[in-house]
Amino acid sequence: MSTSGNCALRKINAGILSACLIGLGLSYYTYVVETKKEQDDSYKAMCDISENISCTKVFMTGYGKGFGLLPKNSVFNIPNPIYGLLFYIQIIVLSMINNYTCSAAVVALGILSNILSIYLAYILYVFNNICVVCVSIYIVNAAITFFAIKEFRKLSIDIARKKKK
Repeated sequence: MSTSGNCALRKINAGILSACLIGLGLSYYTYVVETKKEQDDSYKAMCDISENISCTKVFMTGYGKGFGLLPKNSVFNIPNPIYGLLFYIQIIVLSMINNYTCSAAVVALGILSNILSIYLAYILYVFNNICVVCVSIYIVNAAITFFAIKEFRKLSIDIARKKKK
């Protein structure tokens, strides 16, 4: 791969890494807020701005664990931010490998995260609520998918070039 190709991949990876670090921070914040709210019902988070702009209002619903999709007694019915932390760590690892298969996996995971983001955004709509942290995570997931597709295309082009030689 050419030096310019390596530079382009480094820039794309920097975009993915930056988005993942923001996602990790937001997921960690979400976990802290959920934990504090569970321990103290009077806890008011920074993201609780008004009656209709409240993160804890949404975090504390049944959709805050297992995305509201898993049975309550399931071992996988854990707080969503735990899934977020695992997701962003996995994306960081896979995106740094810079091969076609891992890149395809990052694209697939990015698309899945956006499908879940749309689903959870709909839940916000149903609750007539705006969650600043949630919306920020949706933006991060869209950015990861954008960069993942760029990386996948770049690697696909590089593979095609190698086959022509």
